[in-house]
Amino acid sequence: MAIGLLGLARSASAQAIGQEALSYLGTVAAADSLQTWDQGKLYSAETVLDHNREGFMPTGYVLPAGHMFYPSIGAKAVFDDNLFLQPNAGKVSDIRESLTPRLLLEAALPRHMFRIEADGEVVRFQNHPNLDFVNANVKADWHLDLDAADTIGGTFQSRLGHNEDFLPIEPDSPSVALPNQSTRAAIGYSHDAGRTALTVGADWEKNSYADVLSYAGNQLDEKANDNTIIGAFSVLSYRWSPGYRAFLAGRIDRQLLTNERSAYANNFSYRAESGIVYEADPLLQFTLYAGYQFIAFDDSRQYNISTPTYRVAMQWLPTRRLTVNFDAGQQVQQTVQGAIFGELSNQFHGRIQYDIWHNIVGNLDATYENDQYIGSDRRDTQWSGSASLDYLLNENLALTLSYQHTERTSNEDQYDYNDNRYMVSLKFAK
Repeated sequence: MAIGLLGLARSASAQAIGQEALSYLGTVAAADSLQTWDQGKLYSAETVLDHNREGFMPTGYVLPAGHMFYPSIGAKAVFDDNLFLQPNAGKVSDIRESLTPRLLLEAALPRHMFRIEADGEVVRFQNHPNLDFVNANVKADWHLDLDAADTIGGTFQSRLGHNEDFLPIEPDSPSVALPNQSTRAAIGYSHDAGRTALTVGADWEKNSYADVLSYAGNQLDEKANDNTIIGAFSVLSYRWSPGYRAFLAGRIDRQLLTNERSAYANNFSYRAESGIVYEADPLLQFTLYAGYQFIAFDDSRQYNISTPTYRVAMQWLPTRRLTVNFDAGQQVQQTVQGAIFGELSNQFHGRIQYDIWHNIVGNLDATYENDQYIGSDRRDTQWSGSASLDYLLNENLALTLSYQHTERTSNEDQYDYNDNRYMVSLKFAK
């Protein structure tokens, strides 16, 4: 028996097309054109996270040629009162402890950028040692400035992760955290002389799953979820003032599953979006875009998926010590689980960040989500709220306390649950 995963869609599906590429692409001319604008609002329109916290932030190690090296390690404990996300009658609690080492190298060269990040997580459960796991991740970003207005760059990432949506202790459920080996590479080119900008790129992603044993000792065929995604994207934008930018973007993906699921799950995905990012004034910024996505399966017996997509986002700085964010949107993800082959989600999210003191930040977060599973009658409504406190003890040590409550209501009772998580984390960084 194969336990299908509701996670075959790429993680970037929820993002605006091509926005990830801007993390490793960016031209000298574009930075220069915005420098005066950004400096002018530096002290009057900063978000809470952008505040200068001199004396409380890690300084790292300076290497030859001005390169920087930032090591850190964190320790975290989480009490979860519903580990298997079951209805109230089936609640099982546990304490999860983890260590999270991280290494970051940033190269400083005249016309080059190179950044390598390696991190991991060692997780241990007090009452369910069979669910213990180790995650590992390596990511490298780079770009080369061809001239002031042209940049070529890319990213490479290899990650060993585990699905943490644990199923209850039943004979046909996996007895361990389900591992996933993911490898991704992307390359892109950007031309931005200050007003008109064009970014194009291509990426490749391969996800591999390992067969695992059930609680009854049977081998579960998780390799049936193996898949490869090849994609290309293009983003054209026009900036008619420092605070106003319009864009038009398109993306095409080809998803291929390797084992028997390829017979009915291989597909092409097409997305197009158009929108605007603008600042009503330096304290109020909006992002608005709308688009359409169409997923065409190779097998004519599968229903193709087509739906509008949109996102509305706002960032407001009512005072220097307060940042308010709100966003709402609709997206569709590809899934393969029996008759279910798509998930349509409408999400509403809000966050408030408050600078309690120079080294203490409070956060409030709330999310409402409505999910429709395409190919099934299942409908879910979910909301969550969280509160956290970040306390920077000094430049090397940070403490985080948080609480999160989540509730889901489904038209199929077995998917109903509520969950409370209490977390304390201590991080040491140099």
